Amino acid sequence: MKRYLLLLAILISAGVRAQDGFVHVYDDLSTPHRDSTGAVPKNTWQNVMREFRIQAYMQTEWQKADTTGKVPYGPTGYNGVGTYQGGTFSPTANNRFLLRRGRLKLSFEHKNKQDLRILDFAFQFDATERAFTVKDFYGRLIDPWIGWFGLQGGIFLRPFGFESPANPAFFESPEFARVNQTLLPNECELGEAIVIESPAKFEKFYFRADASIVNGDGIGNGPGSGNFQTGTYQSRRDFIGRVKIGKMWEMNGSKFGFNGGFSYYNGAVLQTTGNIFALQKDSATGLLGYTNIGTQAGILKTNYKRQYFDEYLELKSDYPAGITTLRAEVITGMQPGTATGSTIPLGVNNDAPVNDLYLRHFNGGAVNFTQAFKAKVKSHTIMQDLTVKFDWYNPQSQIKGKNLVDTGSLIRLGLSTTDMTYYTIGFGYSIIPYNWFKLMIWYDYVINQNTNLAYWQTDYKKDNVLTIRTQFYIDSWWFNSQKGKYKDNLMMKRY
Repeated sequence: MKRYLLLLAILISAGVRAQDGFVHVYDDLSTPHRDSTGAVPKNTWQNVMREFRIQAYMQTEWQKADTTGKVPYGPTGYNGVGTYQGGTFSPTANNRFLLRRGRLKLSFEHKNKQDLRILDFAFQFDATERAFTVKDFYGRLIDPWIGWFGLQGGIFLRPFGFESPANPAFFESPEFARVNQTLLPNECELGEAIVIESPAKFEKFYFRADASIVNGDGIGNGPGSGNFQTGTYQSRRDFIGRVKIGKMWEMNGSKFGFNGGFSYYNGAVLQTTGNIFALQKDSATGLLGYTNIGTQAGILKTNYKRQYFDEYLELKSDYPAGITTLRAEVITGMQPGTATGSTIPLGVNNDAPVNDLYLRHFNGGAVNFTQAFKAKVKSHTIMQDLTVKFDWYNPQSQIKGKNLVDTGSLIRLGLSTTDMTYYTIGFGYSIIPYNWFKLMIWYDYVINQNTNLAYWQTDYKKDNVLTIRTQFYIDSWWFNSQKGKYKDNLMMKRY
């Protein structure tokens, strides 16, 4: 952690020295830096606000669950609310205070004389009582002629779908959908990318396309405290591709718009044992069950497909009385997991995990509706939101419901609670009296599908969670006089 703080101090120091004249910034290494009007900035603060941006926020919350983290029901007990509402509760506690996120981001954006962004650099970390994790550390070089084509490298948000790269500070619910948390935990990846993005001055529509090659293991993931992945244990790299487009119209003081996209993830998981299980029909009973298709010859030589498809569409209307948002996202594909979980297996540090693989076809997604209300009080606007969200995750779409059986003579089928579908109905209220403070009250009602698995014939499990969150947020962008220079085609800034 000391190394990251030292690096941050060096970056800030270098930025201040650059504005004092010790370091000169050039567009093409031949002319001194000027702003888009051709004028030299008048003072240090003006220059810092134009190109450097500092963002910081913290989310402190109190949560109350229906159960403790471990409930002694059945022969071995079962996990209570699981990990999907901010992390697993203590086995003996049903409520807690949690510093869910504590993030600081320093970014630098440089534009040339044509007012085109040609350099983007960012460093962001997340510090909580549990861990210190780098969330962003990347640079992007953009062509200086038309400002559309860029080359990016480092640690950056996965360009997949809507929720995974969304900013948690502005998200309507406390957490992303269960399918996103399972398939793509911790939001970030390490790799290189080609980015095609319309510049801010291009106002006809918004367009962005990403083609990324990444490690695939994520950042800050791995078993055990402190045993995070520092690289990757396999030779194969993963590909993430995304195309998104947005358009906005203005009419009588109101804005109407949409944005949508399609994403594709192509990766693989290395076979590390002789056992690979796929769902196949049993010749004797005609029932689907897991069959071992692995061989000893495939150990450390064969990869199994990890493939996702994502589609989303968001409709948004911003008018004097409020903002209405309707969004739907669907993810389908193939996920290699384990017998006890549908996340990809990871080893300690860079060691290969020793897990039998279970190959599952899955589907999941979320539908979100938010109605925000604006209330003008003197010189500022108070925002109040009402949100309803429905999300689902079906880890094994080939078989479900009462066909999930693990008792009697059918125990050899290998089906378990890992293959069970979950639905979550979330609803909440938020109030933002000022940009720097947000209060959120949210309740997640979690439902598991009825199965023929022992102890899971009905939705008896009490795993609902109440979250009361306070968020404090600061952003130097507020003081940037050019922040409203161009239209926001996607209306991503809600307040």
